[in-house]
Amino acid sequence: MLSDLLDLSRNEITASAPAVSDGTDTLTYAAFVEAVGRLTSALIELDVAPGDRVGVHLQKGVASFVAVHAVLRSGAVMVPIDPFAPPEHASSVLSDAGVEVLITDARQHVFDQLVESVTLRAAVVRSSINALPGAASSIAIVDWDALASRAVADPVVIDADSPAYIIYTSGSTGQPKGIVHSHRSALAYARLAAAAYELRADDRLANIASLHFDQSTFELYAAPYVGCSVTVVPDAILRFPANVSELVEREQVTVWYSVPYVLRQLTGRGALDTRDLTSIRWVLYGGESYPPDELADLMTALPGASVSNIYGPAEVNQCTRFDLTEPPAPDAPIPIGRAWAETEIVMVDEAGNETPSGPGELLVSTSTMMDRYWNRPDLTAASIIDRKFPSRSRTRWYRTGDLAEANDDGDLVFLGRVDNQVKIRGQRVELEALDLTLRQVDGVIEAAMVADLIDGDLSLVAVVETDRGAVVTLRDVQRAVAARHPRAAVPIDLVVVASLVQTATGKIDRNAVLSQARRASSG
Repeated sequence: MLSDLLDLSRNEITASAPAVSDGTDTLTYAAFVEAVGRLTSALIELDVAPGDRVGVHLQKGVASFVAVHAVLRSGAVMVPIDPFAPPEHASSVLSDAGVEVLITDARQHVFDQLVESVTLRAAVVRSSINALPGAASSIAIVDWDALASRAVADPVVIDADSPAYIIYTSGSTGQPKGIVHSHRSALAYARLAAAAYELRADDRLANIASLHFDQSTFELYAAPYVGCSVTVVPDAILRFPANVSELVEREQVTVWYSVPYVLRQLTGRGALDTRDLTSIRWVLYGGESYPPDELADLMTALPGASVSNIYGPAEVNQCTRFDLTEPPAPDAPIPIGRAWAETEIVMVDEAGNETPSGPGELLVSTSTMMDRYWNRPDLTAASIIDRKFPSRSRTRWYRTGDLAEANDDGDLVFLGRVDNQVKIRGQRVELEALDLTLRQVDGVIEAAMVADLIDGDLSLVAVVETDRGAVVTLRDVQRAVAARHPRAAVPIDLVVVASLVQTATGKIDRNAVLSQARRASSG
């Protein structure tokens, strides 16, 4: 189980070694295990039982790592919630997962909105919650600061195939969908990642991703697997690249994993010429494409670091990698590489037939695959198929919805999405869900969200058709999207057109709409 990762009797762990720090607080493994055990005790006293879903609604830091492992130690299912998402979005995730116990550092007004819209029976709070709404007065409240007086609880024994966590991503209908990973799949990822990137007990991993983003599982589970430490880069610091590089230098970070956007900011505005970052031995990036010329700049700035392009939807954690041995050429796409250990990949055409060199949709079979989508047997049936391919030994496959082909060297090259899902700054966004939100803006009668490369970044543009005489502003659509979707889904531009181009069947032709938007912007 994941709780076994914190067994101090394991040879990989040294009790006095640093486990996690965030620039303010630092816990050794002994102190970390103790803090996790005390919070576990509180959860058990709140009648949290194996299989219950417990929400973790915390900003990144030492406390968030303690909370995650305490939930797992209690046998419950950890549900990470974006602490910066609108309360409406957080409530939809809590409701869908059936979360009844919440660990949070939300401010009073946010907490009030959550408990008024979701049926909670208990909460562990790290903030000053002075009062409860009348309808929620029966909620049991545990003060985080009072945990120090509690006994340390032992891990609850559960089965390896029990669900460990549920990570949510938006669905095509605008409703969130939960990706369920078991203890077995999470441990497999920790084991494979530790081996692939040669993690050692003296490594320091930078935690860039928030808990609700699947990249965070690298630091959450692979770090304790080998007994190394994690340096959490708080969101307040992450906003200022020069502060990030200062923290990395001070903490002597050795392994970095993030989306390209953060690394691009670090290269451009991180004052790297004034820092000694020779401690970094490996840079992993994934979630979106990295412009080759800018990746070359990063590799020039960090000449001693290995660099790998990581590919894998949240449903499988990771399935391929491509190691760069030299800065890439500016005009060549960077491959996503080949399958890593315990993983098989096939490409299939529209008829489902294997196409060895592609192009085709990527199907993945791996020990790190999710169990299912939470309460969505329809999505599970559509995404996970049982099939025997003559060239492969595995039979359970996840349909990624991503198109790829093999280059002359045999490495896979990502070509795009089969559907209209895109990744913005590593966050998966469903364009159809955003269309629905745009159509609800006053004055909008038809709308389509499109993704375009603007100043080197993949960004969203809202294209709308309005009522005659109606005035719709960029601020109007940004406010509407921000109220229901993650920050990455907020468009940076608005284009108003007389009518959106449609296909012969009456559907929005998104490629043609993108061309409309480009013409309007250039004109």
